[in-house]
Amino acid sequence: MSPASSGDGARAAQGRLIVNADDFGETEPITAGIASCIEAGVVTSTTILSNMPATKRALAWAAPRSRDRRTSFGVHLNLCEGRPLTAARSLVADDGCFRRKRTQALYALLRRLDPDDVAQELRAQIDRVRDAGVEISHLDGHKHLHQLPGVGAVVARLAPEVGIERVRCTLEEGDAPPGLGAASSLARAVRQRFARRFSREASARGLRHPARTLAVTLLMAPGGDAAHAALLRCPGAVTEMFCHPGDARADTDKPGSARRYDELRFLGSGALQRLCALADVRLASFWDV
Repeated sequence: MSPASSGDGARAAQGRLIVNADDFGETEPITAGIASCIEAGVVTSTTILSNMPATKRALAWAAPRSRDRRTSFGVHLNLCEGRPLTAARSLVADDGCFRRKRTQALYALLRRLDPDDVAQELRAQIDRVRDAGVEISHLDGHKHLHQLPGVGAVVARLAPEVGIERVRCTLEEGDAPPGLGAASSLARAVRQRFARRFSREASARGLRHPARTLAVTLLMAPGGDAAHAALLRCPGAVTEMFCHPGDARADTDKPGSARRYDELRFLGSGALQRLCALADVRLASFWDV
């Protein structure tokens, strides 16, 4: 075997890690934090919310950077926060805003979401990003609702219609992480079931997705470098790690379940690069899927 072919084989066997920041465009502090992580080279991909207060800023920032494909920019399909871009009557509460996550999920499970409303709204969100000049790499969903029964089928059908070939599928390996509460463990199990179903729907439409996903918070938990590197190790495959960084104002500007500034500081600490070296993983984007 020649040195060149040996090197090519080693590279092919090496794992790849997409670091995707969700919620680009949600608020100014979130958008600024994600942009800084992309500029620092520690976030390789992000997904844009089409209907939020900082959407306009996110689109203007992303459009010129999307064309060189060093970073992938996708659409963070949204059915649970803010106002829709279309009438979407079956998707909204009495105030005209999307229902909150759990209520919307229940409506989906009860088959009370009109598939035409879902398709028209999601197409409008994709169109807003594309019309701003962003080259779209992939689709995923705010709170992972793109995998809900009924919604997943719409996403799988819509993506190839609009020329998008890649999606997120939240396939998580192994048992639930230690310390995960009963409610979170149940939510993880349900999400896994939806993810497997969505994977089949997406594959049937010729869509591609990373082999597995994990949350950056798993690397921030106690455990040590060896255990954390083992989470990243994926010879010859692509893993997507999703994260929610924001600058120092993000957690007070919009409190939520994510500790956004802690995530930003972790990503900028050099720890991820050290773990990638231990796991023999190189950073990638959705264009590599």
